[in-house]
Amino acid sequence: MPSKYKLRPSSSERFLTCTASLPHNLGFSESKHTLIGNLQHEVAALRLEELYLYKDHKEEIERLTDPNNEYVSRNDATLKVKWNDQCQENVDTYIGYIKQLYNEYNPKHIFIEHRIKMRFYDNVINGIVDCAMVTEEGDVIIVDLKTGRGKVDTEDNQQMLMYAYGFVQELFSRTKVKPAKIIISICQSVIYNTKAVSYDLIDLMSWYFSLAKPMEEINTDNLVFRPSVKACKYCQYKAHCNARIKEGIL
Repeated sequence: MPSKYKLRPSSSERFLTCTASLPHNLGFSESKHTLIGNLQHEVAALRLEELYLYKDHKEEIERLTDPNNEYVSRNDATLKVKWNDQCQENVDTYIGYIKQLYNEYNPKHIFIEHRIKMRFYDNVINGIVDCAMVTEEGDVIIVDLKTGRGKVDTEDNQQMLMYAYGFVQELFSRTKVKPAKIIISICQSVIYNTKAVSYDLIDLMSWYFSLAKPMEEINTDNLVFRPSVKACKYCQYKAHCNARIKEGIL
């Protein structure tokens, strides 16, 4: 049976390792840092839609990128940010990187801010893929724009692997095509961290099957503390966690 917890790909690095962290993390907390990240994602998506889907977003892009305009949170009207030079550099680099990948792989289809709904060990998990491409042969390229300064590793990235699994699942349900290659990439230009890692379908399925134990714990609510540097990094329970302290994880 499915878990009683809401499972988000963005926090999968934590709960797929330390399943006991789930009850202690109350979800997304918005801040100026996350809001300015949302602004960059929104502008990047609009620019990509102009480039590849031939949509006209000129006025909206000009409004969002005007440094005199305030970008206001949809959840908290007191939370506001403005476009700046760093935003421009981050998005320009991301757009340039997508162009590079597009020219290299010549995809048949491109998906921008694509919402996926996947079946994952009896759970339905939703996510948004920043950009995905599918080649004529059915191979998949998935790119995630990161705007924070904390380095995000591309290798063994649980969030990106979950996105890849969900996207491939959706692709197969529609086309019955099994990709031979899945390329996962992080574009984090603010700290010059842009890297791609290639997997084959066997790699991706091996990763999925390797999660049988933690997902059984989650689905049956028999949760286990497994502190680690990555799992504890953004955990809201970190300061109070005896398991972390016993392991000596800072």
